[in-house]
Amino acid sequence: MNEPHRSGLQAGRRARADVRQALLKSGSAHLYPGIPSGEWQPAKVMVDLVLALGNGKGGQSQPRDRVLNGAHFEFRGRPSAGAQDDQRRTRLEERQDRQESALDG
Repeated sequence: MNEPHRSGLQAGRRARADVRQALLKSGSAHLYPGIPSGEWQPAKVMVDLVLALGNGKGGQSQPRDRVLNGAHFEFRGRPSAGAQDDQRRTRLEERQDRQESALDG
């Protein structure tokens, strides 16, 4: 019988692809005492854990979409809405650049 895993997933079950997940890298564990490294957690759970530690710039509140430092965490699953917006914006800018190049050339 499968026992619940600390991340809320049952052992042996695959993570849902539509849930963004974060993993604290072992080399950064000392920066986040009490958060287990090497365990995949839903990103929103990890954000709550980091915010509860108060690891902010001088204790100031941070936007929830930028709490998890990419140098300290790995990510998998569906990109955040902000990342999707960035990808759309980049594609639009690339299309505009190609159109301008075609008009110039």
